[in-house]
Amino acid sequence: MSDKNIQPSAEPTVIDEAYMERFTNDQLAYKAWIGTDLVTEILFDEEGAEVCMQDARHESAHAALALRVLVRRLTGMDPDALRTAVQQRQLENLVLCPDTEQLPAWETKQ
Repeated sequence: MSDKNIQPSAEPTVIDEAYMERFTNDQLAYKAWIGTDLVTEILFDEEGAEVCMQDARHESAHAALALRVLVRRLTGMDPDALRTAVQQRQLENLVLCPDTEQLPAWETKQ
């Protein structure tokens, strides 16, 4: 089978979570890693970083979408719901930590 007969689509490709679903977990992990690696390179490059900021935004968005799909696959949870649950757990640990001085709701420190 030759790729020479395949005509590129004239329709624009929408890069969203549905688009990322077509990739395997390995491919998603690679996309996220290579994207964040490029963003890091652009952001910490001392020469002409302003010229490449659009590339950094683009790669950052691709990496975030790849990670959202990967997280959904690996955890079985919606990434936003997972983030909320993790943040809630972290907040509970901070507030309920026995080493942290707690005041009743009606008292304030002066």
